[in-house]
Amino acid sequence: MALDPKTTKHSLQNALAMAQASQIAYLDDTAIKSGLGTIIGDELDEFVFLDDPFTGSQGFLASFKQSIVICFRGTTDLADWLQDSQIRLVPFRSIGLIHIGFRNAIDSLYPTIETTLQKWSGKGRTLWVTGHSLGAALAHLTAAYLRFPADPTKTLPRPIAGLYTFGQPRVGTIDFCQACDGNFGSTYFRYVNHLDIVTRVPPRLLGYWHGGHVEYLDGDGVLHDDPAWWQIFLDQVEVGIDVLHQIQRRELKIEFIHDHFIAEYIAAIEKNLPGA
Repeated sequence: MALDPKTTKHSLQNALAMAQASQIAYLDDTAIKSGLGTIIGDELDEFVFLDDPFTGSQGFLASFKQSIVICFRGTTDLADWLQDSQIRLVPFRSIGLIHIGFRNAIDSLYPTIETTLQKWSGKGRTLWVTGHSLGAALAHLTAAYLRFPADPTKTLPRPIAGLYTFGQPRVGTIDFCQACDGNFGSTYFRYVNHLDIVTRVPPRLLGYWHGGHVEYLDGDGVLHDDPAWWQIFLDQVEVGIDVLHQIQRRELKIEFIHDHFIAEYIAAIEKNLPGA
């Protein structure tokens, strides 16, 4: 299956394409370029690899005949991003507070993203943003940067056809998330795989919140888009300061939590496709 670039509605077909793009984002740029065309179902036109050695954040932009994809790589050690110095909340525009570590990471890449999108504009291609784990957090922030430009008198908000995230940690306060939902929430689909604990940090008691349409994959891999399933998960797996400290001390190894693997997300999405 390939990306359907002409729909902004939730689509399992598009979710699979975005999850597969998020998976190959862990490869080197040569391997990414060779595999993207098959995933998107379109000929790759231009490609820009994103890499900041100071923050360690990486990703890519890829243009096709009908679409542009922005994808961010996750991390093998989320604990680095959940240290006390990284989870401090700082203002974003005038709409709320966001995670300072994630903000610094996207700030290191966003100038290239903005310049590239300006260069590629004018061909009627739809824009897609995606990522897994840390990459999912950066995808959410990128959508916010695109929709809430720093100077709207100079830069217009850019339309987004779809924001699909997988195993996304929380990135901001309720004010920030509600502003995002009110602006681009109809195209924002946040996938949660069963007991993936990364989707529960940083904790709500520190002021963090989630946005988007929850697409919850239960223990049998069945997809539910009813928010009640997410509420059940919140009650079952409450994450507080004690769990956060375990992650910070690397006593709880995020990278080995089975439900967080992008391959598990892909397998569950494939299971829900028509005819599967």
